[in-house]
Amino acid sequence: MFFWRLKLTDMKKSISLFMAIIMLSLTPFQLVAKQAETSNKLISGTPVEVRTTVPVTSTQIGNIIGEVVSDVYATDGETILIRKGARVEITASFEKNGAPGKAGIININGASVSAVDGKTIMLSTDPYSVKGKGKGGLAWGLGIGIGVFTLLGFLFLFLKGGNAEIPAGTNIPGVCVNGTYTVVSEP
Repeated sequence: MFFWRLKLTDMKKSISLFMAIIMLSLTPFQLVAKQAETSNKLISGTPVEVRTTVPVTSTQIGNIIGEVVSDVYATDGETILIRKGARVEITASFEKNGAPGKAGIININGASVSAVDGKTIMLSTDPYSVKGKGKGGLAWGLGIGIGVFTLLGFLFLFLKGGNAEIPAGTNIPGVCVNGTYTVVSEP
């Protein structure tokens, strides 16, 4: 009796192992076939319209938040790879205004956005800077000019320049995809 059970369990294990091997060997072919139908290339240089969603000043710290203005399509012209309204993280550096009359500056260096499949897409931008109103000439002129006649002229050297500002809804020029990505489109 024990001998019969041993053989029956061995046979069940063998059949289970055989079925598992068949299933595992077929799975990659099914995944590749499905992915080939739904994946598209997002090529480097594809333009992406981006605008700011909140006002930005040179006194802030961190990234700027923007959004995609219009859908970005695959080369077939029908498949959407980046949706309109997708959140864009715009990388920027800020220089605060200061004395004597130094203006604030915002330099936009790049950006990133998520594709429809959740993949992070890096974006490049044309060099884009916004500079506040400088008051260096005014600060030095008043500081030296009034300083000649009074002892209080040096106080004008503490005059600060203006902050750089980018209003909400400003389009960032020259934004495009940086690199080539394979994006799995929505079914």
